[in-house]
Amino acid sequence: MKKLLLLGALISSVAMAGVVEVRVGADLANSAKESNGYFEINKDVLKRGFELAAEYRTPITENFELGGGIAYHYNKLSDKDISFDYDMSGLHAVPVYATARYNFKNSSEVTPYVKANLGIAFNSGKASYNYSSSLVSVSSDWKFKSGFYYGVGAGIQYKNFIADLSYNINAIRGKYTYNETIPGVSSYSEEDKFTLNHGMLTLSLGYTFGF
Repeated sequence: MKKLLLLGALISSVAMAGVVEVRVGADLANSAKESNGYFEINKDVLKRGFELAAEYRTPITENFELGGGIAYHYNKLSDKDISFDYDMSGLHAVPVYATARYNFKNSSEVTPYVKANLGIAFNSGKASYNYSSSLVSVSSDWKFKSGFYYGVGAGIQYKNFIADLSYNINAIRGKYTYNETIPGVSSYSEEDKFTLNHGMLTLSLGYTFGF
């Protein structure tokens, strides 16, 4: 009976123990390519973004932690360097994910680690183009929707401070529509769905709070 009570107390203490981590970061590089390779968002259009993130992790073993996180990632879309005048709202992503982290603990206060993330990103944003004249009328729309989110990373923890480098992919689902009309002659329209793999190499700094 005493052993069972001791085991129950141990499980409860592990379940309650945990770490909250907050980070702020910026992209070192990013790209967005359609999964079938038909198109990509040019790097002159998709600008490097920033990220705010928070995680809660619970130690499973001395070195291994499991938990979850939420982040906000923003990338500006710009038509400055392209020939068409698009109306763009930017790419907003809110990833909600499970995370696993392995700490390489040693005798020093510097602890390297590796980690993996898996979840869903709630995306929003659009890009649209409209042109009209007496000869032709053209419109196109790109809308970004939620998709899978996954990635890997590595970093260093010194006391409560974190330096983190991660590569995550936001598999953005979206919808594309195109309409073209030549008055009195013809009209053409098409509609398609796509998955845009937005890869982000992000360097972050953070702080952990132990409970």
